[in-house]
Amino acid sequence: MLLKTDLILFLLFLLCVPVIRADSAKTGKRAGHVRHYFLAAENVDWDYAPSGEDLTHNMPIPSPWAGRTKFRKTRYIEYTDATFTIRKPQPEWLGILGPILRAEVGDHLEVTLLNRTQKAHSLHPHGVRYDALNSGADIGLGSRGIVEPGESFTYHWYADRDSGPAPGGPASRVWLYHSHVEEPEEVNAGLIGTLIITAAGKAKADGSPKDVDREFVVLFTIFDESPIPFRGLPTAAATVPMIPDEKNLFHTMNGRIFGNLRELVMRQGEKVRWHLVAMGNERDIHTAHWHGERVTRASLIEDNIPLVPGSMETVDMVADNPGTWFFHCHVEDHMEAGMMMTYTIMRPPRACPVTFESGDFWSDKQQVSVNIRNATKRTIKRVVLGAGAMTQINDLRMSFDPWEAKDLAPSAIGEIRTNINMFHPDAIGAWAFFPQTVIFSDGSRWTPNEWGECFHIFWKDKQHPPVTVLPRFQSDMDDD
Repeated sequence: MLLKTDLILFLLFLLCVPVIRADSAKTGKRAGHVRHYFLAAENVDWDYAPSGEDLTHNMPIPSPWAGRTKFRKTRYIEYTDATFTIRKPQPEWLGILGPILRAEVGDHLEVTLLNRTQKAHSLHPHGVRYDALNSGADIGLGSRGIVEPGESFTYHWYADRDSGPAPGGPASRVWLYHSHVEEPEEVNAGLIGTLIITAAGKAKADGSPKDVDREFVVLFTIFDESPIPFRGLPTAAATVPMIPDEKNLFHTMNGRIFGNLRELVMRQGEKVRWHLVAMGNERDIHTAHWHGERVTRASLIEDNIPLVPGSMETVDMVADNPGTWFFHCHVEDHMEAGMMMTYTIMRPPRACPVTFESGDFWSDKQQVSVNIRNATKRTIKRVVLGAGAMTQINDLRMSFDPWEAKDLAPSAIGEIRTNINMFHPDAIGAWAFFPQTVIFSDGSRWTPNEWGECFHIFWKDKQHPPVTVLPRFQSDMDDD
C-alpha cells in the first residue's frame, strides 16, 4: 500500500515525464554511451609514394617528384588505452589521416591527446557540441585545450542531434577534426582526421552505421613541403616563396600520390559510403570523380563531387560493376600531379581450387618453393600459378619462372620449386601466389574471374598485417 508521500512523488514523476521527453526532443539528447579515444601527436617519417612508382600507369614517378617523396610529418596516432603503449591498427587506405572517431547521436566523446612533439598542439572538432575549454583553439582568452609538449588533455564533446545526419538521408555523416594552434601549418604537417556521427538508433556497437556494408574516408589536399620553420621540425630555410615550387607541392588523396593509396576494396553488391573531405587554400579546389560507378548525393545521381577547403560530403554507392577503377580529382593539373588512385570491386567469393600451405623462401637465395593443396574433390591434371616477389605492400614484381604442378589427387599436397631470376633476394619482403590455370583430369578447367583471385601472400615478417587485394598493373585504364 502506497504511503501518502510516495503517492505524491509518483504523481510528480508522471507529470515530469512529458517535460523530460520534450526536452530530449528539443536537444536531441539521449542516454548515450561515453566513447573513449586515446590519440598522440607524433612526428613521423612519411612517404607520399612508398612504392616509388606511379601505380596508376605502371611507370616511375615523374619529375619533379621522382626520388623526393619522403618527408618529416606530424600525425595523430591512436592507442588502445591511457598508457599509450600499444598502437591501435588502422586500415592502409586511411593513409596520413588520424583515426576515425565514431559516435551515435546522444553519445559523449572523451578524447585524450598526448603531445609527443616539440610544439603545442590540440584537437579541434567540427560539428559536435563543446564548450570553450574543449574547443582546442586559443581565442585570445588563454589556452582552450592547448596541449604543451609532453603533456596531455582530455576533451569532452557531445554528439547532439544537429551533429548527426539529416532525416531521410544516409544514417551517418562526416566531420573534420584537426589541430588549431597554428592551424594552417599543423594541417599541412598532417594533424587532421575525421569524426563520423551516426543517427540515434542506427549504429552498431562500435558507432558505425547499420545501413551500409562499408565506409571509406578520403581527404583531398595539396601538401606544401616548401622549407618553413614550424612544428619544431628541422628546416633548411626561414622563408617561403610567394609562389611555391611545383616540386614542393604534393597533390594527395589521404597523403598519397600516383595510386599509392591502396586497399580501397569492396565486394560486388555492397552498399558503400564515401566520406569526402578537403582542406588547404585557394589551390585546393577539387572534384572527386569515380570511374565505373555513380554515387547518390542529396537524392541526385552523380559521378563528380565538387570540394573546396573545409568541405565535408557524404555520398553512397552501390558497388555493382566489378573491376578496378580510377578515383581521382578531375582538376587537370591536380590529376597530372598525381591526385589519383584506384578502387576495386571484387566479385562475390567462390571456392578456390588450391590452397597455399607453406613454403621455403628465404633460406636459399637461389631457389624457393611453395606447397599447394588440391582443395577440390577432383584430380588436378595441371596447375599453373602466378607468382611475384614484393619489396613492400604496393610493389609486386611478377616472376616469369615456371610455377607448375601436375597430377594432384583430392586433398593431396604438391611442392613447386624454382630458381630465382629476379632482383636481389635480400630485398624481398614477401612472396605472392595465385592460381592462373587449373586443368582437371576430366578436361574441365578453372580460371580466375579477376586479377589475383584466390591469392595468398607469405610475408617475411610474420606480424605483417593482411592485405585484401593483390597489387596489380593498371596499364589498361584511361585517364578521362
